[in-house]
Amino acid sequence: MKVSVCIINDRPDQRVDKTLNSLKQNTDFIDEIILSSEVVENTGIKSLDNGDENEAVHRNACLKAAKNPYILWLSGGNELEDDTLEEYLDILDDFPGTDIIYPNEVIMEKDEEIVQNHTDWYDKKEALIQSLSIEKYLPKWGVLTKKDSLERAGGFEERYGPLTFYAMVYKNLKNLSLKLSDLSFVNSYESETFIDTSYHSRLLRDIVKEFDTAELFASLDWKNEALARTVAYTMVGDRLAEYFDFFNASNFYRQALMSFHNQETLRKLIDSYYKMGLFDEAAKMARTQGMETDERQEFINKIETTKKLIENIENSVKEGRIAEILGAAGEIFGFYEGAPMYNIFGVIEYLLKNPIQAYRYFYKAVTMNPVDNDIINNLADMAKQLNKEDEVLSLINRITK
Repeated sequence: MKVSVCIINDRPDQRVDKTLNSLKQNTDFIDEIILSSEVVENTGIKSLDNGDENEAVHRNACLKAAKNPYILWLSGGNELEDDTLEEYLDILDDFPGTDIIYPNEVIMEKDEEIVQNHTDWYDKKEALIQSLSIEKYLPKWGVLTKKDSLERAGGFEERYGPLTFYAMVYKNLKNLSLKLSDLSFVNSYESETFIDTSYHSRLLRDIVKEFDTAELFASLDWKNEALARTVAYTMVGDRLAEYFDFFNASNFYRQALMSFHNQETLRKLIDSYYKMGLFDEAAKMARTQGMETDERQEFINKIETTKKLIENIENSVKEGRIAEILGAAGEIFGFYEGAPMYNIFGVIEYLLKNPIQAYRYFYKAVTMNPVDNDIINNLADMAKQLNKEDEVLSLINRITK
């Protein structure tokens, strides 16, 4: 049996030479190679000439074009090992019903190699989905998928952008069989300098809505439902906070507290307000919701210190002492990494005429707090300059709807 290889190249500036060269030792098992973007040189591979930036669009185009029962998914930043496809097909002989075969990973970051040995999730799907972050435990490149299974799943959803593969797995996991090829590795040279965590947040919240809470958190003791729901909602809030979505994290923490009031979740809710820059709301909750006296005073003092720090930095910017602020950036963010601080550094980069970096700072600030009009306006102004208005609207919709 031979497979189709789909190379997803949603970054027009990225060359695919390394990826193509790595396939040479696997040609006995390859029937066709499809590149989702335009072929720069005559390489003899099929080009779909796709100019869209959404990964799902590229994947769906490849899914439609592929003519073989199995598709190997790669990007322009991957290299395949010599024996990988032979090992995959051996697995299909032993496990003929497998829908997805995936490798281990070697991630190349500068001069460092990070090896990720993945778990074999065959017959362990419940544990995978309960992780609430399958993107940490499953690669999306170097993966062999059954074409028919993807078509039955409806392909890939554009709303999830770079997480579209994981969205497909999440939503169809009950009907998918996953198998690790434990001898195989895919090398990844992709280095993301800016990760849009709002896609992670959107996907997680959709999954929480789609699954029954008791099913999604099957390991909890549901005999005490109030406590179980509190733990479940707090866990979701924690994951959203990891994605810097404090707006939605705070919503889940509030639900958790309404189910069963406890100090741990209360601290996390107050900290979410603090990270959003909602200092008055955070202080009010600390005073009125039963936070222990010593901890309450310590937190209120921290709020006052942070407000004073922000005021001092803003004054320094007005006085033109930008170099001084940049020199202390590590210490500043070490003390307070909240939406107001990212907004200030966005202003600094704008004044330094670094529009792309300014846009990224504002984007992070809006991800943290999508209801602050000043921050939103700053991002919107930069988006107009960079022709990214649709991207900003999409961000706000992902976080707030």
